Amino acid sequence: MYDFDTVIDRHGTASVKWDMAPKSIKEKGYTPLTIADMEFKVAPEILKGIGETLKHGIFGYTYADESYFNAVAGFMKRRRGYDVERDWLIVTNGVVSALGLCVRAFTSPGDGVIIQPPVYPPFMSAIASNGRNIIENPLILSDGRYSIDFDDLESKCAREDVKMILLCSPHNPVGRVWSYDELKTLGEICKHHDVLVISDEIHGELILPGFKHTTFATIPGMADNCVVCTAMSKTFNLAGMCCSNIFISNPDIREKLANVMRIEGAGAMPALSRSAAIAAMTEGDAWLDELLSYIEGNFAYLYEFIEKRLPMIRCIRAEGTYLAWLDLRALSLSDEALERLMIDKGGLALDEGYIFGTGGSGFERLNLAVPRSILVDSLERFEIAVLSVV
Repeated sequence: MYDFDTVIDRHGTASVKWDMAPKSIKEKGYTPLTIADMEFKVAPEILKGIGETLKHGIFGYTYADESYFNAVAGFMKRRRGYDVERDWLIVTNGVVSALGLCVRAFTSPGDGVIIQPPVYPPFMSAIASNGRNIIENPLILSDGRYSIDFDDLESKCAREDVKMILLCSPHNPVGRVWSYDELKTLGEICKHHDVLVISDEIHGELILPGFKHTTFATIPGMADNCVVCTAMSKTFNLAGMCCSNIFISNPDIREKLANVMRIEGAGAMPALSRSAAIAAMTEGDAWLDELLSYIEGNFAYLYEFIEKRLPMIRCIRAEGTYLAWLDLRALSLSDEALERLMIDKGGLALDEGYIFGTGGSGFERLNLAVPRSILVDSLERFEIAVLSVV
């Protein structure tokens, strides 16, 4: 019913992914497989919703009204089984912005904030740029699957200076959809040591078959010690709309964040974002279901291609997101040499593993939210690059 195969040229649209790609990639007209936005047009239902707002012709100050909240609440209940209340909702202009706001609201300069690398780079910058200390609880990679080092987490949470953890759930870039039991254990450790959990669940609807996302606040006893960060940006390709939904049921925690937002004037909602989000959350389920099926097909194509033609490369099997995490350590290249190989020999703009911190060196992240033809062409060039050094 929906079109995920049409290739769309985004050059000259001020796209961060396209117009800030390496010069050689742009000159050859290749599609970058970097930043996590999709190469698909948004659902026609969303375009229709935006169109109604455009027809109205006035784009004044906008807020999260009852229509917006009802759309959010219905979507959270339908897709996640998460019952939310009106007072819990705080709207920010992005999850990354929310992470920085949380760091400033709930910690003080010099405090420690835990991350679990390899992890989304803004986690690190949100901490360091605000004068807090990055405390690492590195993930464990064993037999092609990542897990949480709970013994290490316990020791880090027990430190007097540690006040907060930034949890990536589902995890970007390794693709883990943390199980209920894993999240429960993490939550119990954090609560015991009075460490606040900031759960970035921006990929929470992008779950592959056989796996189930658990919204952290739905675990019994955890709602009063967490902030849940969500958005339509990844789910419906609306990153440029700059609108995220943050849920905090604990009124004391909620007021601390609201106070920082008042100080910084960070509470605005773009008018077109409201109409886009309402349309996505009320009419976008069919599009989302087809998207997930298409992404599953892209992962299947990738896995088969690597297994048959590049067996020296290891694919970490994704459980969620549309981001593939490839282990190229067998090539024995430095980070710089691997990056040049991909660009110069493969014509590929990828997200280099080292930007994700500890445990990322020697890996590449590929965005698979692309038309199948783009994936096929990109993998053919990826093969040429890899075989040139094997």
